[in-house]
Amino acid sequence: MLQGSVLVVDDLEDNRRLMQLMLEKAGFTVFVAESGAKALEVYRDQRVDLALLDLQMPEMDGVTLLTKLREIDANAQAIVITAYGSIEKAVAAMKAGAVDFVTRPVRREVLIALVEKGIHMRELVAENTRLRAEVGSKYDFSALIAHFPSMRAVVALAEEAAKREVTVLITGESGVGKEVLARSIHFNSARKSGPFFALNCAAITESLMDSELFGYEKGAFTGADKRKAGLLEQASKGTLLLDEIGDMPIQAQAKLLRVIENREMIPVGGTKAVRVEARLIAATNAHLRERVQQKQFREDLYFRLDVFAIPIPPLRERREDILPLAKKLLERLARETGKDLPGFSQDAVDHMLNSTWEGNVRELANAIERAVIVSHGNLLTAADFPPRARDAKVVAPAVGGEALAVDDMNLEDVERTLLQRALGRSGNNLTRAARLLGMGRGALRYRLEKYGISTKEAED
Repeated sequence: MLQGSVLVVDDLEDNRRLMQLMLEKAGFTVFVAESGAKALEVYRDQRVDLALLDLQMPEMDGVTLLTKLREIDANAQAIVITAYGSIEKAVAAMKAGAVDFVTRPVRREVLIALVEKGIHMRELVAENTRLRAEVGSKYDFSALIAHFPSMRAVVALAEEAAKREVTVLITGESGVGKEVLARSIHFNSARKSGPFFALNCAAITESLMDSELFGYEKGAFTGADKRKAGLLEQASKGTLLLDEIGDMPIQAQAKLLRVIENREMIPVGGTKAVRVEARLIAATNAHLRERVQQKQFREDLYFRLDVFAIPIPPLRERREDILPLAKKLLERLARETGKDLPGFSQDAVDHMLNSTWEGNVRELANAIERAVIVSHGNLLTAADFPPRARDAKVVAPAVGGEALAVDDMNLEDVERTLLQRALGRSGNNLTRAARLLGMGRGALRYRLEKYGISTKEAED
């Protein structure tokens, strides 16, 4: 039987005594109070799981008392007790936050069942609050690894997006953490108490996209025996992430454009518009401009999405983040597996810094997970990593059509030589040099300063 503590509040002693006896016999700890003022005093001093409140009391009625209890404890749970014929007041108490009500005379089995239900409700609410706090801390912006300047700029943009209701477009290669950033925006926004849904547009067939996104009415098609709310409706007051939006069918794109412009949609088989209260975040690893030119993506939708764009750089372009990410991943995996793994050997560090990580953070996480599983020592070594990851070393890209040999050179030598070669081929034009290296001007300037390479920039 569920145990817990109950506060009985009633101005009549016989009523208090009767309920106290019934509850104590069922195994509950019982506190009693003859007035609202005394109840508030007890509630502050004792751990109370549930309050039983008489609606009709002098000086302070049950509804007013419940309101004051909620000021002390936002998670306060209460059941109101009313005389027969006062159902209207009981309904008012329910609207004030009571979990249920019971009428006199009170049957013992009914009272016990309601009390157990109320205490269980408090436990569920507390657990939900704990889980939300845990998830919120996981996706707090301060928990994101952003040592490299370009990644710090990403986090700064995400912080701004969290403060606003603007539609966001997150771009970047597979595995860079687009969904993690989307969740961080959600859990740091005013919508954090609402739901978060993610739809992979590449994994849904064109025929199912409309029903998944917009829902459908009963009888809309064969098998639609009841109404189904789409994700746009389910995510009301929360956030919907449309992942891989570049693969969304053209027909669905047109409907999505209406949602963004008018904040409403029409379910499949419906005739009445439904208000959309969800916040939209889109993500893609595709180049949407190219999709637009190829007539595979609507230009008007692209411009609507591109109002607030956040591009996440690949891991190979922010190597300062590799080791902090690896340490964070190792700490989590060590906790989950119960292994004592304080860190990485030097050859493992060298391996991680010199690997390409084409799969970005996802590949790094998978490689470390595999290393944790096969490791038999305290430190993870390069030998613990997957063979493919061990063999995937940094190969300097061609600059202006000429590849760079990297034998007997460390990573800094390779990067410095590439920078100097790109500057020479571009005539010290930073825009052209950055284009040759496949990076932005800001990233190029940072690297030039890092290696002390001074140059007088030529005119564009």
